[in-house]
Amino acid sequence: MDPAIRLVLDTSAILAFANGSIDVGETIAEAVDGGGGFGVPVPCLVEACRREPKILLDMVPLLIQHPSCTVLPVLSEDWNVLAGLTTALGRFDLATALVEAHDREGYVVTGEADLYRPAEGDDDLSIIEI
Repeated sequence: MDPAIRLVLDTSAILAFANGSIDVGETIAEAVDGGGGFGVPVPCLVEACRREPKILLDMVPLLIQHPSCTVLPVLSEDWNVLAGLTTALGRFDLATALVEAHDREGYVVTGEADLYRPAEGDDDLSIIEI
């Protein structure tokens, strides 16, 4: 059984990990040490690879093969919420990270916390800024 997902890495966190960020590594380690896991939404992986294909060619497999990592698909039942959040945030990848974290009562790990501000009306908005 997979550990409960407590962290969702958005595009900026995936890029930071790929570039050797100690902050992302320590945040993941804390969650794993506490018995939790972390997830990476498919749209965030795709956007990160689009932005930096050379770095991510080597680092994405390392990230997603971690035993506590779950690659999170886009679920068809989330389309309406995702449409609204994509409109508010201006980016589909951010919307998917937020929905995944919310659904799991977890946190979005991001280097772009300010981009989530339009969703601040959501009382459950939980962000860990790296």
